[in-house]
Amino acid sequence: KLYPNTYVLLVAESAMLRKSTAMDIGIKLVRDAVPDIHYISGSMTPEGLLKHMNRIKVGTGENGKPIVRYDSHIFIHADELAELFGFDRQRASRFTILLTKIYGAQAEHTHTLATEGQLLLRNLYPTLLAGTDPRNLKVLPEEAVAGLIGRLVFVTASEKRKAVAWPSPTPEDAALYQTLKHDLTLISKLKGEVKIEGDAHARFEDWYVRHSETKEEDSRLDAFRERCHDTALKLAILLSISRSGDLILSDSHMERAIEYIEKQIPEFSRVANWAVSSTYAQNRARFIDTLRRQGGVGMRRQLLKILALSLEDVTILEASLEAEGTIKTRLAGKNVVYTLSKEELRKDD
Repeated sequence: KLYPNTYVLLVAESAMLRKSTAMDIGIKLVRDAVPDIHYISGSMTPEGLLKHMNRIKVGTGENGKPIVRYDSHIFIHADELAELFGFDRQRASRFTILLTKIYGAQAEHTHTLATEGQLLLRNLYPTLLAGTDPRNLKVLPEEAVAGLIGRLVFVTASEKRKAVAWPSPTPEDAALYQTLKHDLTLISKLKGEVKIEGDAHARFEDWYVRHSETKEEDSRLDAFRERCHDTALKLAILLSISRSGDLILSDSHMERAIEYIEKQIPEFSRVANWAVSSTYAQNRARFIDTLRRQGGVGMRRQLLKILALSLEDVTILEASLEAEGTIKTRLAGKNVVYTLSKEELRKDD
C-alpha cells in the first residue's frame, strides 16, 4: 500500500521570500478545516516526537459499545529546519533515521527508547512541512542524502514577487479561503483505495521503465531516483483528490506529477551539494571498502574494531547504507551481519 503522506521542504533565502508567512497561511487553513489534526512544531527530540505520536482514541462502535483505536498520525512543522534537527550531529542523525523509517506510514512501528524500553506505534501517518535557508541545509547529516532527502519534495524559489507594504484582503480572498476550507474538510473524510485509470497506468509504466534505464553521473542522485516513482504516485493521488472525491487517478494527474518529479532532479543535485559532510563521506567510503575487501560480507563487531568508530557512528552508517540499498543487514545469533549489494560489488569490477 502507498499512502499520499509527504515531506515538503521550502527552500529560499531568509527574509526575502516569506517562507514562514506562506506556511502560516496554509497551516491555519488546514487546522481550521481539520480541527482534530495532531500538529506539532518547534524544537523537539526524536523521543519527544514519538511520545507525542503514541495515542489511543476511544470511539463508539456500531453496537454502541466503546472501541479503542490506535492513531499515530502527526503533522510536523518547522519554520526553520535547524530548529527541528538542531546542530548536534548525533541528534540530527537520530531524527533523520526516525523520519526515514516512519515515512512508509506502517500499520505498526516499534522504537526502542534509551530509558523506557520499547514503544509500539500503530497506524502511522507522518507529514512534514518545513522551511530553510539553503545555507542551513548543513544541519542535515550527509547520511540523510540516501534516506531522508530522497523522500523530500522540494519547493524552491529564487525571485522575489512584487512587494506589498499594506496587504488588504478582499471579499474574493475570504470566499476563496472558505472554499478551500470546505474542500480540505471533504478530503480529510475520504476513505478507500485510489484506482488508476488505464492511460495513467500505461504512462507511469513507460516513465518507470525509461527512468530505470537512465544513468546519472552524480551518484548522489541514485537515492532520489530510487524513490521518486513513489513520490510521483503520491503527488498524483493528491492531485486527484484535490479535483474530485471519486478516488480515480487519471492520466492528467499522472502527467503533472511526473512533470514535477522531473523538475526535482536538478534541485536534488543542488541540495546534495549544500548538505555535504566530508567526515561522513570518508567513513562511508571506509565502511564499504572494508566490506569489499572481505568479499562483500562482514560483521558489525569487526567493523567497529577496523574503523575505530563508536557504536553510534557505525549504527548511523548502517541505517543510511541500508536505506539507500547499498547493504543488507541480518542477525546471525548475537551478531549483526552486513552484505554489500550486487550493484555495489560490481563497481569494483
